[in-house]
Amino acid sequence: MIVIKSSFPAEPEKAFSFLALALRQRLIKRWSLMYSVHEESVLEHSAVVTLLALMAGHIASQSGRPIDMGKLLSHAALHDVAEVLCSDVVTPVKKASPKLAEEFARLEQAAEARLLETLPEALRGPIEQAFAPGGYEQDLVKACDVYAAYIKCRIEVASGNGLEFGEALTVQQRKVEALRAEFEEIRAIDDWFGASFGASVDLLLKPLMPEA
Repeated sequence: MIVIKSSFPAEPEKAFSFLALALRQRLIKRWSLMYSVHEESVLEHSAVVTLLALMAGHIASQSGRPIDMGKLLSHAALHDVAEVLCSDVVTPVKKASPKLAEEFARLEQAAEARLLETLPEALRGPIEQAFAPGGYEQDLVKACDVYAAYIKCRIEVASGNGLEFGEALTVQQRKVEALRAEFEEIRAIDDWFGASFGASVDLLLKPLMPEA
């Protein structure tokens, strides 16, 4: 049984800081080298990935694949939280060379270890597992991560920002095609929802509106 001792207001130096740090993902801008019509924070991106993972997990389960929804959603929600300490580095820089990619991986692991120290002991084990659960759940979250980037590019191009995101969309479309072949969950999500990204709210709601 977990015994919780609390007082309010808490003294900052005596409070655990993990949650406050994790929420600072809202301050980290993604796509930092590109002008965005709609700026996206790491926290917003993580919410999109978690929503995609929720649907993907249910699709997997209904298809007969054993899936641990707790593991899946925990990893989706926390997959980028290390960036509050090491920031969001654009992929072309992060993967400029195998050596650089290896060093960035080490940096992110060190950031995760530091974040674990900001948790009460009772939560360290579950959060540590959520950082890297392994198995199909981690692979599926990575696929959702890529699909979230594809959605972002679709929305930017639909908003008239093809100058910045046109080439990125082409790259992401190729990635999604590969994901569709590998993950039936991504194929289903793309078939069901893909055509709606970038549409106006009037068009999105049109099937639900009564005929005039």
